[in-house]
Amino acid sequence: MLRPLLVWAVAAAGVLALAAAFGYSPFEGKTWSRYDSTHYETIARGGYDLHRCPLDYKPDPGGWCGNAGWFPAYPWLVGALHRLGVPVLGAAVALSFAFAGATLTLLWTTFFRRRRDLIVLAALVYAAWAPGQIYHYSIFPLSLLAFFTVAHLWLLQRRRYIAAGLAGAGAVLAYPLGVVVVPVAAIWLLWQRRVRAALVSAGLAALGLVVLAVDQQVETGHWNAYLLVQRKYHHHLQNPVAATYDQLRPLVEGSPFDLLDARAWQTLLVTSVVLAVTIHALRRRTDGLIALWALATWLVPLSQAAVEIPRSQAALLPLAALLPRLPRPLVFVFAALAVPIAVAMEKLFLDGRIV
Repeated sequence: MLRPLLVWAVAAAGVLALAAAFGYSPFEGKTWSRYDSTHYETIARGGYDLHRCPLDYKPDPGGWCGNAGWFPAYPWLVGALHRLGVPVLGAAVALSFAFAGATLTLLWTTFFRRRRDLIVLAALVYAAWAPGQIYHYSIFPLSLLAFFTVAHLWLLQRRRYIAAGLAGAGAVLAYPLGVVVVPVAAIWLLWQRRVRAALVSAGLAALGLVVLAVDQQVETGHWNAYLLVQRKYHHHLQNPVAATYDQLRPLVEGSPFDLLDARAWQTLLVTSVVLAVTIHALRRRTDGLIALWALATWLVPLSQAAVEIPRSQAALLPLAALLPRLPRPLVFVFAALAVPIAVAMEKLFLDGRIV
């Protein structure tokens, strides 16, 4: 148990030290609060709010505004700590850090089988500095999502369908991309002709959406409040290949200075890991569940306009579960690249240049 906690401690200390080095106080909650963090904070303080936007609000004059366009599991936990007397920002940051450590520990005790060899250590390093690392340590629910996703995938593979469904419901309530676990579980189990298991596991995971709808009906009077608020962001479908190329463009067409764009390097790393895991699954005809989940989680944000790709890439941390299956040199390269990219992305985040 000590090994993943040591890796987490080094990563967490690094995040704090880098914030100080970049000129931000690591022990002030506002350092870790950016953009959508405010919505999670207001939900934690007073629940959901839904109201008409001002007529001069450019994205959607007279449309729907408020914090109902964000999922509730994380702010519910923050709110619970706040009611015990913990400041909201402090509670939010503490939860993010804690679930980041819990995810590494869960990976090591499940998929990594408590192995102590060098390849598993490299996989732990990758997981601790995985693309989008800063979102796992700031006021966002990505570390909560990663924890429940790892639990869901492991339990599903172990045929513990009820527990897997409940973990899936936690992932669904944590973040919109968590909803991916519902169709993935259903498809994977139906492919194996486990109809009853699909109904149980995917059905329980889908209950997370029911809980969200019921809660928003009670709090706002609209069961579809999430959709009403999100409508103004115009998440229409787009070509995921073109979207990926746009993210990689600085590395392909840019000037030498553009080659320092950490967002492009993060996209290159994420794309490489997803493709490597997918090719492995196809060649070995194993690990199809995680490969299917990874492809869906990777493609869904790329297929929608007005989605923050650097943040959505943080949802792919559970891919680390399959890294020990890949060729050793490749795992070491992925782990070595993850660290400097995470450092650069933290600088962009703290400076408010990524949302």
